[in-house]
Amino acid sequence: MQTWTQENGYATGGDDGRALVIASRGETRDLVMAALADEGFHAVEIPAASTRPGRFPDEAPALIVVDAGERTEDWCRRVRSRVRLEHVPVIALTDGDGREALHGLYGAGATAVFIKPVDHVFLRERFRSHGDTGRTLTGMQPAIMADARILHAVPDTFFVLGEDGMVREYLGGGEKDPLLRPERLARRRLSEVLPRDVAALIVRNIRRTLSSGGPCNFEFELGGAGEKQRYEMRLLAQGRDRVMAITRNVTDMAVAGRVAGGGGPDTLTGLPGRTAFLGRLDAMIEDARRLGRGLAVMSIDLDRFTRINETLGRAVGDAILRVVGSRLERCLRDADAVQRARPGEGGATELARIGGDEFVVVLRDVDDRRTVAQVAGRIRAAFADPVSYQGHQLEVTPSIGIALYPADGSDAQGLLHSARAALDEARMGGEAGQEFYSDTMRQRALRRLDLKDELRLAIERDQLELRYLPRIDLETGRVAGLEALLRWQHPARGAVSLQELIPLAEATGLMRPIGKWVLHAACAHAAYWAETWEAMPPISVNLSEQEFCRDDLPRVVYGALEAAGLEPAQLELELTEAMLMREKQAAVMLQKLKALGVGIVIDDFGVGHSSLGRLIQYPVKAIKIDRSFVEQCQADTAQRSVCSAIIAMSRELGLAVIAEGVETVEQIDFLRERGCHALQGFFFAEPLRVDDVPAFLAAHLGRTPDGAVIDLATIRSRFALRNTG
Repeated sequence: MQTWTQENGYATGGDDGRALVIASRGETRDLVMAALADEGFHAVEIPAASTRPGRFPDEAPALIVVDAGERTEDWCRRVRSRVRLEHVPVIALTDGDGREALHGLYGAGATAVFIKPVDHVFLRERFRSHGDTGRTLTGMQPAIMADARILHAVPDTFFVLGEDGMVREYLGGGEKDPLLRPERLARRRLSEVLPRDVAALIVRNIRRTLSSGGPCNFEFELGGAGEKQRYEMRLLAQGRDRVMAITRNVTDMAVAGRVAGGGGPDTLTGLPGRTAFLGRLDAMIEDARRLGRGLAVMSIDLDRFTRINETLGRAVGDAILRVVGSRLERCLRDADAVQRARPGEGGATELARIGGDEFVVVLRDVDDRRTVAQVAGRIRAAFADPVSYQGHQLEVTPSIGIALYPADGSDAQGLLHSARAALDEARMGGEAGQEFYSDTMRQRALRRLDLKDELRLAIERDQLELRYLPRIDLETGRVAGLEALLRWQHPARGAVSLQELIPLAEATGLMRPIGKWVLHAACAHAAYWAETWEAMPPISVNLSEQEFCRDDLPRVVYGALEAAGLEPAQLELELTEAMLMREKQAAVMLQKLKALGVGIVIDDFGVGHSSLGRLIQYPVKAIKIDRSFVEQCQADTAQRSVCSAIIAMSRELGLAVIAEGVETVEQIDFLRERGCHALQGFFFAEPLRVDDVPAFLAAHLGRTPDGAVIDLATIRSRFALRNTG
């Protein structure tokens, strides 16, 4: 490491892995240095307390990290004032004093702002991601300034794209590409020169990249039937409204076959490819038909694989696929001495990779479902241990759909279709992770296929809406909160249930944009109501697991608050305890959300595997007792005892307790006696339309003296009369 001095400044060199660190002395500064070293950066430091920073480097670093306490914003501005540093990613670390501090840092030119505390793994991932951008730009800048012809032979094409899809600048490369010609794109919108679906795909990923701050990798095709070209694009955030787009023509690679399309093996895993597998499956079906034996086809894909590919890059994704192929082979070899079929050999199984993260297993001579279920269970058990790759511990869980011959299909394509329909059920069906095909699945699969296409247009067509379920304070009878609930009012199908909507959104990759819309809409409603109601209760929004896993969640929440002008204390985020148990970085994420000033509520408490003792490790404001306990609290049951214990222990720990699903006076009496703080359920009101919320607040808010104990049944009647009169 080099250290700056007032007399000499610091030396520069040609190392494009240089990182400039402007930091105060302390634990975080040491953490930054260690993370940079682990990622291969040569760290050069300017002490944050310096008033005479000497000269900045003659050659730009790949990354700049600023952790200067109260002077962080000033240092960001100073860095951005230097011509050679305009393009360099700047990561600012802050203790996080709310929205004004974050707004100031982004306004001062920070590329990304992270709220402390941060851990070593988090920093390494961010430095790796933003360092990729910095290394690319640092290496290219001298070439661009000296002679752009140096880039003519580069196979990649480099563009700077705006958030709106405008090609702001062509930097070089790719001049021999047959379709993606630089002269066609420069200074034009993508929608003007590319097919509508391709342009829309790129713009969506641009916005995702700017929102997350991390890289985004994806593929697309151009051209007609006679000259289809396949491209891989990598987007890297550059400031707040533009990205670097690095595009490579991978047509030759696709022809060679990452998943073999011809008769040869998949070049990545060594397993049979799609065409070879389908031919082999047809032969096995013919054998089964001739011998009168059964056959099972398992369609297997990996949960969260798309997220891993997008956040950590294709190299990591490819490494995982190789591990998955090896584990499946080993699992099938060890299970009941079943041998993988080799070309030209007999055998009880066939294993292939037929596309992306989709693997297929065929079991021959199947007598009953139990044997197939046991093999599927062994496959899932084989992935209990995470996959290790370059310091990452990645949880990879397979979902399995199973189809049986002859009941579920008479040929290879029919069996695969049935297995995939069962796979869809497995992905959306919860913890089991494996499903057999049934006759009703195909109809549900066709319905979901239609709904997937329609869901993509639901936001644009204003078919999504929010309803609000009130939370009532048990002591005063006043409204203590409003829970935002998502509804999809389909013009032809009517109301689509949440049980169908949420899994569908997660399976189609639409949960993130829908979740962002919910946050913005709920914050806007709350801010509007707060203009009328001085004592406006907080609004709460449920987070899905996919939303909670996104690295940029604090930025998304901050953006929703900022856009609405809503105080952070007026927003609560609800998460299930199961999500906290599954997400290894839960504590870090909750601390970042807490630093924004929002409240954290644990939903459906009691049905997961955590404990109240563990919850005190998290910055939790309240817990919500799952409705299954509330429903049984009147009878002398175990649920009644658990409900009482949760309330008592929570009060001792200083946590507010909210009971869900309250529907009877007897439940209210029981919960009041045990000291529950608040209730919500259809006893008081069904979820309210947005226009009905002000009337409900008028019926409840501030209508009783402070400290008065209210007969909630009377309040309920008063509300009913107010709305019918």
